Amino acid sequence: QIQGECRAQVCPTGATRVTAPRCHRCEDSAKVTHMTQQPPAALVSRRDPALSAVVTAVTPLPGVRAGSALVRHSGRLLLAQDDDYTLFWIDIDAVPPGTTSLPLRGEVGAMAKAEKPDFEAATALPDGRILVMGSGSAQTRRSVVLLTPETGTFDLHDSGRVYDLVGESIGHDLNFEAVLPIDGGLRLFHRGNSGDGDATVDLIIEPERPQEASVARVVRWSLGTVPGESREVPLTFTDADIDRHGRHWYVAAAEDTPNAIDDGPIAGSAIGVLTATGGRWAPIREADGSISVRKYEGLVVDPDLAGAWLVTDPDDEHLTAELCRVALTGWEPATLD
Repeated sequence: QIQGECRAQVCPTGATRVTAPRCHRCEDSAKVTHMTQQPPAALVSRRDPALSAVVTAVTPLPGVRAGSALVRHSGRLLLAQDDDYTLFWIDIDAVPPGTTSLPLRGEVGAMAKAEKPDFEAATALPDGRILVMGSGSAQTRRSVVLLTPETGTFDLHDSGRVYDLVGESIGHDLNFEAVLPIDGGLRLFHRGNSGDGDATVDLIIEPERPQEASVARVVRWSLGTVPGESREVPLTFTDADIDRHGRHWYVAAAEDTPNAIDDGPIAGSAIGVLTATGGRWAPIREADGSISVRKYEGLVVDPDLAGAWLVTDPDDEHLTAELCRVALTGWEPATLD
């Protein structure tokens, strides 16, 4: 239902209340309010004992402090880090894997938390470019990068209006951790550290015309919990990937923190797959069988679904991020559908 005179658009977001600065189908500049009767119940991703994810190799990445997203392109991985304006190419065929930096601005090095771009989400677009996005958890964290991998050229700009639009749709502060392409736009993965819950937001948008973006759907997610020192710590999105069958994978961390800004101890992490009705996940274990307490923030799944690459964020500028190899068991396509 829509309050007011304009009835041209029905709210598809699934949120309790969403306000838009104008009606998208008429010239009425008055604020239009979209309402639904009840907030939708969250979809649930459940632990599946038939699935496993085990770390088989760990490689430090010199010069990388805060790995936050991974994208595969032509046999290499593009890594985004959250504490400065530098991306990295990783040559995964080298032994050990090597890195080449791609500075986006002149300054290189860890930035103060209040100033950092907080690049947390990255994906390959259908046109071949790579999109990198800030988390949106602060005004300084709303930058977007469009990179052409073949030439190394890129466009870096602020996308504040898009972040404002999505923030209105979920009703609280943003914290994007992943982005994937969907028909007609993007699916954004919001990490709900503050207890508001995780969500995916489907955004209808063209990269060249972000001012015309609109929210098509919001889905709330409950990803399960991991036992912490004093409480059950919720798993929350930290990255996502799409496989060749079109399924959406995610990595999640159980970080004991009350908000989207402060860091906290990691109780565990998980890899999972989302469907239209729910999801399934497995805890990430070290080679000795123990629950891994590394903070994984980047995910690329192999085409055969038998393995994946993960990158860590140690949340300490004096420590080095790690590229981890993970063996996946039980994730065959027939078992995931």
